[in-house]
Amino acid sequence: MNPDVEKLWELQNVLTQLGDREKQLTSKPESFAAIDREWQQANDDMSRLEQSIESLSKERRRVDGELDDQQEMLKKYQGQLMQVKNQQQYAAAWKEIDATRRHVKELEDSELKTMTDVEALQKDLDERRNGSAELKSRWDVAHEAWQHSLGDLRTEVQQLKARAASIEAQLSDGLKRNFYQIFKQRQNVAVARVVSDSCSACRTRVRPALMQQLQRGDLVYCEGCHRILYFEKAQS
Repeated sequence: MNPDVEKLWELQNVLTQLGDREKQLTSKPESFAAIDREWQQANDDMSRLEQSIESLSKERRRVDGELDDQQEMLKKYQGQLMQVKNQQQYAAAWKEIDATRRHVKELEDSELKTMTDVEALQKDLDERRNGSAELKSRWDVAHEAWQHSLGDLRTEVQQLKARAASIEAQLSDGLKRNFYQIFKQRQNVAVARVVSDSCSACRTRVRPALMQQLQRGDLVYCEGCHRILYFEKAQS
């Protein structure tokens, strides 16, 4: 057996284990995932309430500014009413005053409704915040338990990374580069075992001539998927 292929096969196995362990590190167990979903949903609901309150508060500030402008205009029109000189001017001034008063009333009603809506949303938000304290406490406990359970797994990940680095150090730069190029292109499987004269990854049959090369210890690639082939001789 080609010693380089033996090292590549070992590296492949180490990387497969490493990928599995790293996935476990980021995969939430159901015992934590359930309460995490509940906590995230509670946070999302509170965020939506906060956004609604901010949006309404912004609209209230706009209405309040417009209301101040309209009230100033009303004072102006009322002042002009005292300066009119004929009935036509008087009627026109009253028309402007009447229209401005109606607009002021609409703005006041709008502002009052917005204030009422904000108060209702703020009350809902405060109640949710108070109610979420117990949920957050349960989330903290579950999260701490999950993280504590990962201690051995993190240790194993570090050991596997060290083992992979040790194997890589024994390979030539060209072979290592070729291995990782195939590894990335072929779903993290660069080396495939030959089983029953076929590539175990893509099931392409290995021609007799290639089998002879494998048995001699040559570096051989699968003609189907272009992975490096690993042939383990039967124990005598």
